[in-house]
Amino acid sequence: MRKLHSTVAGQLMLLISGTVLVSQAIILVVFYFKTDEGIQEQQIRMVIEEVATAYEVGRTTSGAEREKLLRATSDPDIQFHVDDVPLTQNRFEIPDDSIAHVPKILSGVPIFATDNAVSSLSIWEFWFAERFENCLIGDEQSSQDGACPIDYVSIQLNEKEWLNARVLSPVDELVILLPVFLSAALTLVGILLIVAIIVKRITAPLRKLSLAAERFGQGEAVGYVEVEGPDELRSTTIAFNTMQERLSRFVEDRTKMLAAVSHDLRTPITSLRLRAEFIEDQELKSEMIQTLKDMGSMVEGSLAFARQEVQEEKSETVDLVETLLALSREFPGVGFSAGLRSHGYLCRPVSLRRAIRNVLENAVNYGSNVHLAVDSEDGGISIEIVDEGPGVPDEMLEDIFDPFFRVDEGRNTETGNVGLGLSIARTIIHKHGGTIRATNVLNGLKMRIWLPGQVSSP
Repeated sequence: MRKLHSTVAGQLMLLISGTVLVSQAIILVVFYFKTDEGIQEQQIRMVIEEVATAYEVGRTTSGAEREKLLRATSDPDIQFHVDDVPLTQNRFEIPDDSIAHVPKILSGVPIFATDNAVSSLSIWEFWFAERFENCLIGDEQSSQDGACPIDYVSIQLNEKEWLNARVLSPVDELVILLPVFLSAALTLVGILLIVAIIVKRITAPLRKLSLAAERFGQGEAVGYVEVEGPDELRSTTIAFNTMQERLSRFVEDRTKMLAAVSHDLRTPITSLRLRAEFIEDQELKSEMIQTLKDMGSMVEGSLAFARQEVQEEKSETVDLVETLLALSREFPGVGFSAGLRSHGYLCRPVSLRRAIRNVLENAVNYGSNVHLAVDSEDGGISIEIVDEGPGVPDEMLEDIFDPFFRVDEGRNTETGNVGLGLSIARTIIHKHGGTIRATNVLNGLKMRIWLPGQVSSP
């Protein structure tokens, strides 16, 4: 569940991004291929109309009045002047689809013009360069470093004068589409920002619920999880709160019953032992007292198991390597090795020490040359306890973790073991989200404990 909220957010973001991109792509295709007239042709017609107006002014006026009218006819994209020589002598052929739109005043009049359309590679310069009007005046263009690409248009007014125009070069269709691309990008960014905020508000309660479920699965007391978020998530949170309350009550009731029964058994056991002291047959007396001792050990073990179940220890960060080293020193002759440096590990330290101690005691009691090793493995911590001993029959490797299970009745009686040590250890390790497995190795038994990777620097 830890990755669920990130998966939902990622899928939602991808879905919305894909939808926006596909819709914008369709708009671009329709805009590009379904335009009735080409963009360049429209630009050329507009220029021709403005040139026709300026040509009429140049022919019908002169002097200061003509200059004044030509300045009024000019705009930031086209500037008109009357000069003695033309700016270009390149004959311009009007496209066939634009001939019908040519004003009558220009019919049959030779037009000289350059053709320097802004290519798609010049999108940045065309849209983002500063477009000064003075770059169209005189020879100022050479100092603009291409910031304002222009074409020249020249029409002869009379034998001595030419109408010259400096025109902002017509642009390619793809250049015109740049605002559409920018609009799509800005729309996408805006939508993704809004979606990110909404998804964060939705997944925050989901994150809390997933962490609470993980902690509850490791045996920690989670408490009431606040109900928030969408209706579906609120229902799930309510169900989780109800479930953990019922489970906690169930475990608590069963544990209290076990503790009560174990506690009440102390009195009759003590009474029977006192009565056994009056038996004259020494052999029978010794056997009965030993049996009562075994029953007392089982009762004490049951009480310890019950106390472990109801104990609510707070999690703390401890140096796991140092903790395991200290445990190995409690048993003379136990070797220790570590494949990682000192690390802080979040756990319930008293319970975890008890679990490792139980496994070590089992290895020391039934084997020799015990070795404890710790290393990082599979994104977590691996703890291996290996002993040289008789091992365990393969068919019993899982049974040794069951309460009160004994591989050898006589051997367990001699050590005072009632078969709860490994069961308690497994319960504690499972509550930490880990696993414990027993395997037979050459000349002994190996216990491998794996704990999830809640590793941090101390």
